Amino acid sequence: MSMVISETRGAVAVLTLNNPTQYNALAWGMLADLNRALDAAVADSDVRAILLTGAGKGFCSGAQFGGETFDMGEKIADTMRTHLTPVIEKMRASPKPIVNAINGPSAGAGVGIALAGDVVIAARSAKFILSFVRLGATLDGGTSMFLQRAIGVARARVLALTGEPLSAEQAADWGLIWKCVDDAVLMEEATAMAQKLAAGAPLSMAAIKAQFDAAWDAGLAETLEREAVDQAAAFRTQDLREGAAAFVEKRAPKFAGR
Repeated sequence: MSMVISETRGAVAVLTLNNPTQYNALAWGMLADLNRALDAAVADSDVRAILLTGAGKGFCSGAQFGGETFDMGEKIADTMRTHLTPVIEKMRASPKPIVNAINGPSAGAGVGIALAGDVVIAARSAKFILSFVRLGATLDGGTSMFLQRAIGVARARVLALTGEPLSAEQAADWGLIWKCVDDAVLMEEATAMAQKLAAGAPLSMAAIKAQFDAAWDAGLAETLEREAVDQAAAFRTQDLREGAAAFVEKRAPKFAGR
């Protein structure tokens, strides 16, 4: 049985981490299934947005530990490069927007997966826990980058060095996530956001995602030049013509991704 349930609802691909008895711990099999599910969603021309969540009471509890994990020794880095790194990179590089619905606690590398989405909406009962230090481990899953760039070095360092949980409400107040909502309406809110994004201009959103990622490491001159090049490309698309016409005609645009 797949450890990631995939279904398509209209133009939204819904991916559900499916290891609820272990709070969706990241077994290598789950990461392999998630890699395949992400590839399939990105390749599906009918899919315009992706919604990722977890089954049961947790979003993702991080690495699934067992004797074989500790015996891996020097091989752990290569195993992470094979299984975890592609998931984070695919989520960040996906041309299709990803909405993460954080339905419960997220810990360790699960925090990295949670924050790799474009829009993160968390249930009020959710928590974000950099549990690495409690285990004597180090940060992974992109958490060393995502946290300090979102909430600042001071807050990120304390969370990482103490392993103290961060509530969903505080995460929203600090700007780590988009929104904290009551548990009962999480999927309704996340689905509505995914549908809204799915109705948007796909070429524009793909370019905007890439612009944000590129600007993280670029200077102002490089960023302005990229924006000029990207805008020129956008003005050559049918979508921009449609968007401009819809604006003038005071109607909702119908973007085709061309």
